[in-house]
Amino acid sequence: MTEASQSEHLKQSPLDSFHRGHGARMVAFAGFELPLNFDGVISEHHATRTLAGLFDVSHMGIVDLIPMRGYGLGAVMDSFEKITPASISDLGNERLRYGLLTNNEGGVVDDLIVSRHDDRLRLVLNASRTADDLAYIERNISTNVRIEVREDLAQLAVQGPKSCEVLSMLFSDIAELKFMQRREFRLDDIVCDISRSGYTGEDGFELVVPASSAGRIAEQLLEDDRVLPCGLGARDSLRLEAGLCLYGHELDEGTTPVEAGLAWTIQERRRSEASFAGADTILGQLSSGPERMRVGVSALTKRPIREGAKLRSEENNQVGIITSGGYGPTCNQPVAMGYVDARHAKTGTLLVADVRGKDVPCQVTKLPFVPHRYRRD
Repeated sequence: MTEASQSEHLKQSPLDSFHRGHGARMVAFAGFELPLNFDGVISEHHATRTLAGLFDVSHMGIVDLIPMRGYGLGAVMDSFEKITPASISDLGNERLRYGLLTNNEGGVVDDLIVSRHDDRLRLVLNASRTADDLAYIERNISTNVRIEVREDLAQLAVQGPKSCEVLSMLFSDIAELKFMQRREFRLDDIVCDISRSGYTGEDGFELVVPASSAGRIAEQLLEDDRVLPCGLGARDSLRLEAGLCLYGHELDEGTTPVEAGLAWTIQERRRSEASFAGADTILGQLSSGPERMRVGVSALTKRPIREGAKLRSEENNQVGIITSGGYGPTCNQPVAMGYVDARHAKTGTLLVADVRGKDVPCQVTKLPFVPHRYRRD
């Protein structure tokens, strides 16, 4: 397939013309054509850490779970809990929760955000997993639940320490939102579902808006000199420094929440009930410990350690593999994440990474590499 024909088969974001108009370098990602960067990955990364970065995350799947006539939202929540270890039935109105879909073997089908609205649950799914997730949900959720894919919506993320000040210029009471809380705001005639959330480790907001209005809102946000448009490159380096998982790298259907260091997503009630897919495997690992664990890995030289690099112990035994790696602009050094045998997962453990046939000394490092700065008060 030629580059031109491949491009013809890729989906476009509602912000496609916005990206091109602002000089984005476009790449294929999860079936979409999206911006890799505008000004440059490092400048966009630093802008998000110090001011505010504007990201297009419209490729994420937005799916509503709605009770059929005669049923309440409680029925939707109870049904959804069959396939997630997260506690959903006690999720407060206008609140969000990070959670996982799990299979019968305890593996992660996807990680997602669940938000509660007056009359529905809303799921935000990874673009590369949306079709698989929908098929999995349809097979396992009650027939009393209607599944609505919201292709009429787009999603923007404004991330960084100045994000609240920036959005306050458009939404006067946005500062009232607490971390992992959502509310509907109005910008002229546009209804915006805004949450205080994000995946960069910084304070930030995500805006779910009508797809037809996304470009107009993005342009208004860019009128503020503190905002820089950002692409996939900075989004990846930011989440890596923040020690956050990416599906297909740190997470897959053969990896459990306990191995991934995400046991905190399983609330005590769910552990006691043990009524979710894969509960036997997951609860067994919570009790006895997993055989492998996700860890941070820091190179002891300036050579980056990339995905797929095998990790060896000082005794020259293979003990793990890198799942994500690159340069951390805030850390000013290479950073990586991967899985290692549990006995080698202690912070400070010295390892050797095989990077294209060359040995790179490295060590297990506590995550995150850059402290989270979510606004939790």
